[in-house]
Amino acid sequence: MIPTLQDNQLPATLYNPSHLLIHLELSLAPERSTPHHEDLMKIMIWNCRGAHNQEFRWNLRFLLTWNNPSVLCLRETRMADHTDLLMEFNYTDLIQVAAQGHSGGIVLLWRDHDLVVNPVAVTSQEIHASVDVNDPRTQHPTT
Repeated sequence: MIPTLQDNQLPATLYNPSHLLIHLELSLAPERSTPHHEDLMKIMIWNCRGAHNQEFRWNLRFLLTWNNPSVLCLRETRMADHTDLLMEFNYTDLIQVAAQGHSGGIVLLWRDHDLVVNPVAVTSQEIHASVDVNDPRTQHPTT
C-alpha cells in the first residue's frame, strides 16, 4: 500500500519523466521534502527486488536527484557485485552483501567526502555500520 495525499495534488511536471512508474506524491510533497538541503544527512532505504531492472534504475536516479541522500541502502538487489552502482549513481564507497542465487543482496553506498562509514558487522542478511559525518569546516569526522 502506498499512501497518497488527499488535499495536496502535485503539478504534473513532477511526474516527468514519463517512465517514472511509482506513485510519489507523499515523498515529493513540498512541505515534507527538502531537496538539496545541505545541512541534513538523508538516508534512503529501498527494498528494490532487483537492481538490474532498467525501470528501477530510472526511478532510483529520479529519487536520488530529488532527495540527494547521503547514504543509500538497497535491499534484495539480487546482485553478486554492486560496484557498477558506484559510478552510475555518483557514490564513492560501498559495503555489500552478495545475493545468494536470485534472492538477497544488500548494498550500502555513500560519498567519502561527506561521511566516514565503518562496518561493524556484516552477515548474509544485514549490515551494521557506524557513520561519522565529515565536518566541512575542519575536514574531520564528527560522530
